[in-house]
This record gives sequence, structure tokens and C-alpha cells, in this order.
Amino acid sequence: MLNKKQARQNLKQTKLMLAEQITALRRLHKMTVLELATQTGVPSAYIEKLELGLAELSFGNLNQIARAFDMKIDISMEANA
Repeated sequence: MLNKKQARQNLKQTKLMLAEQITALRRLHKMTVLELATQTGVPSAYIEKLELGLAELSFGNLNQIARAFDMKIDISMEANA
């Protein structure tokens, strides 16, 4: 079981990984932040903060961003008894 410090570190690493992936996908699709914002309905300032790892990513916004890149989100959760 993770302690609070480890959990915070894992969350920080996950945010940075998502930030890097969103930036890489946007660049791969040759889109500007403004173009991605227009296509997703997500404010450009928020996307900029996401790409810097400074904003929390909601599932709804993640879904909108995934659609812009013609991707699907597959999340499976398992409960450990």
C-alpha cells in the first residue's frame, strides 16, 4: 500500500506523462493549442496548463481530446478483494 507521499508522487508522474502525450499527439497531428481548443470545446488556456502538467484532467475533457485525435479511451478497473 502506498503512503501519502508515494501517492502524490505517482499522481504527479501520471499528470506529467499525460501532459507529454497530449503535447506529442497535438504536434503529431500538426495542431496548435488554439486549433485543439476549437475542435474540443476545451479552453486553450486549460490545454496549455494540461501540457505543462499544471491542470487536472477530467474524464470529460480527456474524452473530448481523445475524439479530436480520433482515439478511444479504454479504462478497466479491477477491485482487489
